[in-house]
Amino acid sequence: MLGSLRIFAARTSFSPTSTATLTALALLAGSANAADFAMPMKAPPPLLVFSWTGFYIDADIGYARGKDTTTEYLTSTNTFAGFNPTYKISSAVGGLYAGYNYQIGSAVLGTESDIEAANIRGGFIDPVVGGAGTTLLDWQGSLQSRLGFTADKVLFYSTGGLVFADISHTYTNLVTSIAQTTSGLHTGWTAGPGIEVALMPNLFGSKYRYTDYGPYRYGDVVSRLHGPASASI
Repeated sequence: MLGSLRIFAARTSFSPTSTATLTALALLAGSANAADFAMPMKAPPPLLVFSWTGFYIDADIGYARGKDTTTEYLTSTNTFAGFNPTYKISSAVGGLYAGYNYQIGSAVLGTESDIEAANIRGGFIDPVVGGAGTTLLDWQGSLQSRLGFTADKVLFYSTGGLVFADISHTYTNLVTSIAQTTSGLHTGWTAGPGIEVALMPNLFGSKYRYTDYGPYRYGDVVSRLHGPASASI
């Protein structure tokens, strides 16, 4: 359906930062008498090592931009009506994410789910039959897998998985003003790259996601929502 660029406002981890302690052993030279042990040596402070392993929850805000291609068919014969418009759809999006990461060396594996509110819409006018169509997506969610690699507090990753959304279509006869609205839950796939930076205690980052809900039929038309190769914010 659309390609979208998202900025994480903040991400809070439920697991504490992993630490590794570097301990020094004090080797005492000379004779073992009371004076030798009068000033004990202190161990150096612990050396902190950041880990991406743990549960997290975050909020995001971004912009979605894509296109919808609609094919009209005649109701009586189910034949192509000769009208096949493609039109732009766009909106701001925002919602909540939750997931879990597990770090193995410099590799990070994870799973993530999200839910977003939106007002993604667009439409067309059919000058031949005097009709107008509108597409509206008002919310969407996903279940994704993540794979990336880390350079200390910077994580580069790719994500992909299942996406679902409530999509409605309205077709209006411009002569009679009679409108028909069909809505339903549709599924598709999503994938894209991202980057996150740990600025304790929160994480900040951005990612681009391409989403395709595939073809489906409603009323007298077949529609396919999909995304472009670029996004803007």
